[in-house]
Order: sequence, then C-alpha cells, then structure tokens
Amino acid sequence: MKEEFDKLVSQEATFIFVTNEIGMGATSENEIQRKFTDLQGWVNQYIAARADKVVLMVSGIPVNVKE
Repeated sequence: MKEEFDKLVSQEATFIFVTNEIGMGATSENEIQRKFTDLQGWVNQYIAARADKVVLMVSGIPVNVKE
C-alpha cells in the first residue's frame, strides 16, 4: 500500500484526501471490524505523516492538527 500511495503523491499535483476517523469510538467485538479499524488508522497515520497539512473536522469545525 505504501508504495502505491507514494507513487500517487509523487506526481506534480495537489491532493486532498478525505477519510473517516473510526478509531475514536468503542472497540468492536467483531474481529474483522477491529482489523478494518486498525488498517484504517494505519493508513490515516501514513497519509498524515506525509501531508503538509492535516485538518480534523469536529461537528463541522476544522481543527488544525498539522500545518
């Protein structure tokens, strides 16, 4: 996944990624759902680490996480 993402963002362009933050709630008892939540979190972390700016939207209010 990292190689594909790195190849995508190596282009001369501006990218805006919109993703869900699903790890802030309760932990599911379902193993597949837990694995999906973990994978989504790892992907979000990787994207955020590479991003110039990260904004978390909370009830329609932008919270700057990384400038």
